[in-house]
Amino acid sequence: MTVGAGAQPGSGPSAAPAGAARTWHRFHYAVGVFVIAYGVAALASAAALWGDRLDEVEGYFGSGPATGILVLAKAVEALLVLGAVAGVVKRRDLLLVPPVAGWMAGFAMFAVLDVFTGRWGGLVEHLAYLAAFVVLLFLSYGLSAKAQLAGAPKGPAPDGSPRGPNGLTWTQEFALQAINRAAALTGPRTRPDKRD
Repeated sequence: MTVGAGAQPGSGPSAAPAGAARTWHRFHYAVGVFVIAYGVAALASAAALWGDRLDEVEGYFGSGPATGILVLAKAVEALLVLGAVAGVVKRRDLLLVPPVAGWMAGFAMFAVLDVFTGRWGGLVEHLAYLAAFVVLLFLSYGLSAKAQLAGAPKGPAPDGSPRGPNGLTWTQEFALQAINRAAALTGPRTRPDKRD
């Protein structure tokens, strides 16, 4: 299956059934692959540096429960990776939400623990990762709105509908506008021709 500039969301052999909302955008592949790669890298680094990870967890929780907590955390991370793989394979943007939200929750928890244990360097690191995953979740939401808008029938929303004129909620409109502004800032720029 080729995903290119001409690919339409929801087209191809794994297209959504008729009547189902098409919310998968081709850039969701990039989001999913990033989440999968991040999770696999986290699991691999934990396996390679188990002693270091155990020391880090002991700094937060003490030596008694550290091994159990680390094993549980890595099992949850493995489930998050499997969830992201399922989202990419099934082309369902909603299946990418639990992995991204799971890592957000993990980094938020470690940020709180950093405050209580006075690990300010760890706090900065965990807040940076938390912010990155918040942006990733917002990006995925905006891409879903963009795909939904592309497949929506044109025309005004019915009276009393919480949806706007494009059939999107105000949060979807906001996310879509933010993505469009970012694309306009980073998109290709035309240079004036220099003629001699």
